[in-house]
Amino acid sequence: MNKLMILGAGEFQLPLINRAKERGLYTITVSPDGDYPGLAAADKVYYHDATDTDFIIDTAGKEQVSGIASDQGEIFVRTIAGACEALGLPGNPYSVAEIYTDKGLMRRRGRELGLPTIESYEAASYGEAEQAFRDIGATSIIKPLDGFSSRGVYKIENLDDLKEHYPRAVQESRRGRVILERFVNGRVLEVDSIILNGEVRPLMTGEIWDFSVPDVFSSRLRLYPITEERDSLDKLLDYNRRINEGFGAKQGITHNEYMLDRDTGEIYLIEAALRSGGAMVGSYITQLQTGLDTSDFIIDTALGIADSFPEFDTEKCHCGTVAFYIPIGTIESISGLDEVDALEYVHKTTFSKLSEGFVSDRIEDKDQRQLMVVSADSREELMERIAHIRDMIDIRVRTPEGVRGPIWE
Repeated sequence: MNKLMILGAGEFQLPLINRAKERGLYTITVSPDGDYPGLAAADKVYYHDATDTDFIIDTAGKEQVSGIASDQGEIFVRTIAGACEALGLPGNPYSVAEIYTDKGLMRRRGRELGLPTIESYEAASYGEAEQAFRDIGATSIIKPLDGFSSRGVYKIENLDDLKEHYPRAVQESRRGRVILERFVNGRVLEVDSIILNGEVRPLMTGEIWDFSVPDVFSSRLRLYPITEERDSLDKLLDYNRRINEGFGAKQGITHNEYMLDRDTGEIYLIEAALRSGGAMVGSYITQLQTGLDTSDFIIDTALGIADSFPEFDTEKCHCGTVAFYIPIGTIESISGLDEVDALEYVHKTTFSKLSEGFVSDRIEDKDQRQLMVVSADSREELMERIAHIRDMIDIRVRTPEGVRGPIWE
């Protein structure tokens, strides 16, 4: 029996574990102990930090696994590549995984490819960060060089902002480094791709609308597909192909986000990821939008048995994720959530922990959002359904400023 090692045991890994078992594979997961559904689902569990590459190499070698995989987990990309390279298993080279998980390398590689690239500077100290801000000479964005979930990302308009936010940005970097880049005013677009033997095919496209909450970089809406003129869309897809080919991806799924500059019409890479999209994109949106359950493709490429691209549709429907934040405070009353859950066009929600007495103590990153996956037959119908959902949900939160409702924008 072939063995598949799966890194992580959270909700995003559960479909992968279950599908592997359905196919007769022996599943081994590596994860810290905790309330993770994959721990009970897997055939065997090693309770350990799943980003410990040396441990994964030793354990996968001892178990004689046929492949190593994960889904939507940014923190596992380097570990999988490093372990597969060391053991001679199918996967992407470690050098490729480095590019996809390091914003500085992304920017440098983009310039080498001759692609329009946002002006940026790396910094290993506050002094270097201050000099980078001065060199840019305009509103900037500071980010951890290798962070995830938009943690430690801030807009910097002056040195006071930099002094305030630099400590958190560097704290969220595993290597203690940040990147400052020029702020670009524009639309955020997404392209998810499927890659086999170095050939890139677009899976789906989307538009991302961010919250206006200060110092919070997360999406309130993700809408699929992009409603763009054909010429603009072709330009985006060509840029995306050149990014993935130029970064050297050999196999798997990529989730890339781009900025369309409102002033110049130029396209810039914001971030490329060598994995499925998180926050329900890989788990639900991909299948709604394309008809493709990516678990089989992830398993086949991990085992080295994928010999052709699976069939899929790039625009099967109109769908998206809708999000809101609970204001900082305590929920006094709540209604409408069960009714929203019951709607036939709502496919998944994250309401399970919300109830009267729930305390919201921070709004910092993507993790505090409440999410819904919604589908429709057209963009107009999708927006109407989203508006209806907003009307249905009634949450009253006692905050220091008085009673407030959900934050939708």
